[in-house]
Amino acid sequence: MHKIRSRIFIFILITALLLLGYHFLSLSQSFKKTNLGLTDKAQSVHNNKLLNSKKPFSILLLGTDTGDLNRTDKGRTDSMMLVTVNAQKRRTTLVSIPRDTMVAIPGLENTFPQKINSVYTFTNLKQTVSDVSHYLNVPINFAALVNMGGLIKMVDQVGGVQVKSPLNFSYNPYTAHDTGNDIYRFIKGSSTYYHSSDGTNWTEYQRMDGQAALAFTRMRYDDPLGDYGRTQRQRLVIQALLNKAKNPTVFLTSSFVNSLTSNVKTNLALNDFLLIAKNYATAKKHVQSYSIQGTSDWEDGVSFQVVSKTNQQAGTDEIRRALNIKPAVTGPALMGNSDSLIIPSDVAAILQR
Repeated sequence: MHKIRSRIFIFILITALLLLGYHFLSLSQSFKKTNLGLTDKAQSVHNNKLLNSKKPFSILLLGTDTGDLNRTDKGRTDSMMLVTVNAQKRRTTLVSIPRDTMVAIPGLENTFPQKINSVYTFTNLKQTVSDVSHYLNVPINFAALVNMGGLIKMVDQVGGVQVKSPLNFSYNPYTAHDTGNDIYRFIKGSSTYYHSSDGTNWTEYQRMDGQAALAFTRMRYDDPLGDYGRTQRQRLVIQALLNKAKNPTVFLTSSFVNSLTSNVKTNLALNDFLLIAKNYATAKKHVQSYSIQGTSDWEDGVSFQVVSKTNQQAGTDEIRRALNIKPAVTGPALMGNSDSLIIPSDVAAILQR
């Protein structure tokens, strides 16, 4: 499997879980605004026992392409990551699911083919969690939905980050290219970058604010490595944030917590956060990142990633191993019921690999 491809603010949530849980006690009213209502009483009791016993747990983190850039719609879950936190092994494992993974949405198989990032758009968060759990045959204890605005506020909260760019590129977050007026220009091998609000006059900076970090981590069309190049840049920003996290007092402010709760929806209860902060702090010692690998395929002019059974099983194996549970066969190849589907021959060949 390859290193992870995902939007950076997803990992910031994990950093917050491991560093800041106890601080939510003084902000319980703000914290209640994040509640998703996904967990019934029995599941809540189970999760509470799990965290009290310091056993590994999992969180499905979903990053939506809304919350900034004038986007206010429901959005798609363009980042999907199953995170396991294991205090015994002092390890956090992040397994990303390619957003373009071809699926048949359970109950909506007549719309096949769809991308996995549209499951949330077509249905709701509860079904998304259930479907991903079924697809990989792994337990999911918690879920969190994060929007783009979270990255901006969180980077700004720590006073910005310094990151050396691995390549030269210019990017406008509104056009997704180097066109228009609001352009950021990054320099290979340097933390210096430039910004122009009119496309003509440029200002030099040494430290990225939230808007610059968002631009730095979103560009992919002009990267020769595509999404994998974007992954590299996201990891650089993550590392810069983790360096700031070496001093927890940077985060222990009401404004930071409020910025988190206003951009995150989760079924983690306040007590869950407290238990995570108390029992799982050592899990941030080692962070392992993987991505379930797909094969590019075009159907009716639309680009998909088709995940072979072998690669799907590898993702399942990674997650179950991280959770200290016994191996099991992965879930349905296309997530939904494929009995009535007309599957293109090239897709069928990839699935069987």
